[in-house]
Amino acid sequence: MGYHRDMTRDGAKTMPPAGLKRLRADFAQALDKLAQTRAFGKPIHQSRLLGLAAKLLASPRGLEVLDQYAPAFEQAGVFAGSDWDQPEHLDAGLVRGSLLGHGTTLALECLSELRMLAIADGRQSQPRMSAEDAKTFLSDVLARNLDLLFPSASEQNRSLSVRIERIRLLLDYLQARIGMQGILAALAAEAERVLLQRPIMVDRVHAMVRAAANAMPVSPQRGSRENWRFIRRLIEAMEGPTELSRASGDAETYARELRRLDEDKLREEAIVFGQSMRRTGLVCPLHAPLLHHLLESEPRLLHHALGLRRVGRASIAAYPALVEEMIRMAVWPETARCIYGLYGLLERGVLFYRPVAPGLRRLLKVPLLDAVAQELVAASGYGNPPPANALLVAGTLSVLGQPRGVDQGHNPTCQSARAISLWSQNDTGFLLGLIADAARDGDVVMQFEGEEIHSSTLDPGLAVELHTELDPISLLLTPHIDRIYMEMSRRTADRGEDGHRWVNPELHGWWVARGFASAVHEGTGSVHGLEAFVRLFYASYHPEFNGGRDMVYVQPCGIAVTNYEAVFVGWHAVSIQRVGRDDDGDWRVYFFNPNRDKGQNWGQGVVTSTANHGELEGESSLPFAQFASRLYVFHYLVPESGDPAAVPVDLVTPVIEAARASWAAGMPWSDARLDG
Repeated sequence: MGYHRDMTRDGAKTMPPAGLKRLRADFAQALDKLAQTRAFGKPIHQSRLLGLAAKLLASPRGLEVLDQYAPAFEQAGVFAGSDWDQPEHLDAGLVRGSLLGHGTTLALECLSELRMLAIADGRQSQPRMSAEDAKTFLSDVLARNLDLLFPSASEQNRSLSVRIERIRLLLDYLQARIGMQGILAALAAEAERVLLQRPIMVDRVHAMVRAAANAMPVSPQRGSRENWRFIRRLIEAMEGPTELSRASGDAETYARELRRLDEDKLREEAIVFGQSMRRTGLVCPLHAPLLHHLLESEPRLLHHALGLRRVGRASIAAYPALVEEMIRMAVWPETARCIYGLYGLLERGVLFYRPVAPGLRRLLKVPLLDAVAQELVAASGYGNPPPANALLVAGTLSVLGQPRGVDQGHNPTCQSARAISLWSQNDTGFLLGLIADAARDGDVVMQFEGEEIHSSTLDPGLAVELHTELDPISLLLTPHIDRIYMEMSRRTADRGEDGHRWVNPELHGWWVARGFASAVHEGTGSVHGLEAFVRLFYASYHPEFNGGRDMVYVQPCGIAVTNYEAVFVGWHAVSIQRVGRDDDGDWRVYFFNPNRDKGQNWGQGVVTSTANHGELEGESSLPFAQFASRLYVFHYLVPESGDPAAVPVDLVTPVIEAARASWAAGMPWSDARLDG
């Protein structure tokens, strides 16, 4: 379900001064009582103290209070009788599990980190641990938990939203006091991992890169030079890829300097900008005045500035007026991120799909409802935002150019995000029509089994309150799609089978395969016929068992998401992009995950890959059997599936065992043969 919290500017909950003062006094009193209590009586006072600590951990000011008392924790007996009693024996690799734990476990771990900080900065002497050892420990903790320090929107993080916020506050507090130099390598690796996914929303990457840049020494040591060069390249991609752009600083100055360049110098400038964007996936705001200047003075150089190859250049040659109009309307310094989307749209030849060019021309002229315009401007976060129409077209370029860069943000709307991605890949003209309808009319109309459904007449769906940290098109369409999806689901609720059998083809399009398989019985919630389910999946999608057939259209499916301990988190909508061999010759399923960070650990060694195994931009992948172990519904082409009985039992059994030990562990099994 959606959520909304009263936050300060940095995302933390506010705490009234009077409440903080009272909590501080109560905590000090509890700590004093604990210190005066004999060993046998300490557990009672520890429990009260940890309850107060949990409340203080909810705000930065509360953390400061706890930190002030941290030098006294150990002597008072806060950790007495627990696994945290001896700091020199603590393992940074185990901290994550405790931070994601419940109640006293989370509070104890946080207090232990503050105790370690007191040792690191010399406020507490510890005969068995040096200050340098404590700082190394904390740096290791930060490096191992960058996804919590810079949290992404994932199924697990949404289910832990309050705890994730408290953990982020703690880790942010620690890094502000010990610095980031000890984790530069980890920051560089994490930024690269996320950027390889080519997301539309890049605020998290910007935060990581800037944190790393602030921590970088002026003269890097020999072992850190490669990381130093990588971070510097990312900063330049964000702030100025060329000497002229870095010297200019702002868009107005840069535009003036560009007018002084001759054609050769301008070509060099354009080539560097295009190469930087294509290599890193990041876009500098000064890219916008460069494109506008080229349109005015040297349009022949435009393809250099966009980093285009053969297909992209052919796209500009075929539609020069449309490309020019899109740049003039949509590309501003504030919306420069859409330039990468424009690059993808042109490079993939999307303009050559029959409905796309007229659909884009219509969108350039569509009148926006006042409410839509106000929402787009408000959600943009810009102090001096471009016109709402510019935001709409810029968002459209990103979605068409980066169809697997769409994400659901912090909303429980994986169905809607997946739908936008699927339409962008399989039915671009339909998507452009939906965008125009929603922007102009505030309504989206779809058919369900011959009857029209108007989104404007429906109650809110799963996202009762939409978290607005989304790309403009997701922000516009998600409420409409979410309502229609819920209405279609309501109409199939009494059919005795999983409603996705009917909803997916009606919601997404005619290209969704009509064959449907589910491993979970709709009425009882039990695992049902899993062996037949796994065999059918192999026979439908694995080229060695389906007659060597490739997929024609990307297909929706559902997975059971598990956390790093393989514990069930929830049902999740993804789409199978393709099945193929990686460089090692292993068969993998390449899929789209609408979570913002698509690289995740689902336990049992099931770690989704986003690079180095043949993934295209925005794809995740898993070995075929691992993906099958988390699958619970899929569509398939009935006439083109192979014989399920031909799938060897030694392939099927490990998949069933992995499912039984993970997402299906706490569920009843209605298949007696498998149960036995």
